[in-house]
Amino acid sequence: MFSPQRIWNAFTFTRQGLKSAWQTEAAFRDNVLMVFGAQLLCLWLQPVTWLWLMLLFANALLLAVELLNTGIEYVVDHISLDKHDLLGRAKDVGSAAVFMMLCMNALLLIMIGYQAWGR
Repeated sequence: MFSPQRIWNAFTFTRQGLKSAWQTEAAFRDNVLMVFGAQLLCLWLQPVTWLWLMLLFANALLLAVELLNTGIEYVVDHISLDKHDLLGRAKDVGSAAVFMMLCMNALLLIMIGYQAWGR
């Protein structure tokens, strides 16, 4: 059932999660700055609307994947700071997911650049 208190709590937890990621994860800060830069580039290049929207959605997905990766890292580090093969793999897989999103964002930026300058 609809509960304003539950919505407020969810908003509060979201704000806390974003604040934690910003304060503790350099990669998250880097990705936020890259997203901001990519959107400024789009303001300058003025790509077609559908391409800009694709980049905007890819940027949001990049940040979401980075947040999930940060969550995985928090849990793994809570379990153990010792070297462990499976814990290391968990971190590596999360990192690979972020890399895949970075590649998708780069490809979209290349397409936007080609559309702007390749005509």
